[in-house]
Amino acid sequence: MMNDVADVVVIGGGMQGLSTAYFLLKKGRNVTVIERGDIANGTTSRSDGDIFVCDSTPGYFTKLQKAALDEIVALTHEIDDFDWMAKGCVILAENEEQVEIAKKQYQEKIADGIRCRFMDKHDVHEDEPNTAPDIPGGLEFPDGGSLNPMLFAYSLTRAIRQMGGKIRCFTTVTGIDVSPEGVLRGVRTDDGDILCSTAVIACGVWSREIGMMAGLDIPITPMKGDLLVLEPNVYITRRKTMDIGYSLLRHKKAGGADEKTFEEAHGIGFLIEPTNEKNALIGFSKYPADSTVSSLGVMQAMARRAIRFFPIIKDMNVIRAYAGVRPWTPDHEAIVSATDVQGLYVNAGHAGDGIKLGPISGKMMSQLICGEQTDFDLAPLRLDRFKEVRV
Repeated sequence: MMNDVADVVVIGGGMQGLSTAYFLLKKGRNVTVIERGDIANGTTSRSDGDIFVCDSTPGYFTKLQKAALDEIVALTHEIDDFDWMAKGCVILAENEEQVEIAKKQYQEKIADGIRCRFMDKHDVHEDEPNTAPDIPGGLEFPDGGSLNPMLFAYSLTRAIRQMGGKIRCFTTVTGIDVSPEGVLRGVRTDDGDILCSTAVIACGVWSREIGMMAGLDIPITPMKGDLLVLEPNVYITRRKTMDIGYSLLRHKKAGGADEKTFEEAHGIGFLIEPTNEKNALIGFSKYPADSTVSSLGVMQAMARRAIRFFPIIKDMNVIRAYAGVRPWTPDHEAIVSATDVQGLYVNAGHAGDGIKLGPISGKMMSQLICGEQTDFDLAPLRLDRFKEVRV
């Protein structure tokens, strides 16, 4: 057992925790990261690494995601290579009704300053001849790309250690020490206590149980997502492509009593992500579950959905499947916030945008802790917004 002292303890060694530690160290703070497993052992390691501004609600959240993309591009010049591929993406409309939705989304994105092109049927098939012949239109977003989440996490880890930060893996938090006056005094672990005046809960789907140690209600629940990995050295499309249901499902509660079909209950949609390894990832699903074991029924449903948009996939082999659990909040947006415990903060609940929003959230958390003006007003991301909903 050992005792230690830090300016800030960051609980969680995934994207949010590592990003928070990185930016705090840049501001000269003494930081210790606590991770109960290995680095990026949770949702970070089971992500697809997409960094696009195509599925956010208009206004604040679209502008936040644009800033998130810019922050990641900036990091390509600051830390080790993390396999960044700038290639843009396409969203496909499956029918004429969805074409009208695409036109509306096009206007919203243009109004928010996002580069976007509306594509008619001719444009879609000229752009990618492998697209199913009856797809009537879509949207093109020329900015954005993808990265390798594990490489990104380990690049941040090396940078943190180079700046003098401590990372204690395979260390479990067993308690949060709060004074009778509601002031943070330290973090207890199975390897000793760490005295600190500031701590950040950045544990993704596990943030709720850590918050309970300090008497906090952090309303984060697990929402599962599955991915298929196709065989290498086959060409389907040159960049990420998804159906318009991706953005519609992101802001819809999955697994509700009104959803009758298997596909509806499991939030089945389509996306394909070519990788630098010369293969492709196929998704997506979205349903309440805390298991990361892949479901055969879900895998089959995703494959059928993928073939609908790119029939060429029916002749290809799936070589692997994996799943992760997204940290989901009631309004589907993140928590980047102070709490009722003085000195205790939360940076979690980023749903399917954890990799993309990690650096911008970590940067703003460092600004909040250091008493600086944050890049964005954090009111929409405050923890206490959920108290207001429940009143």
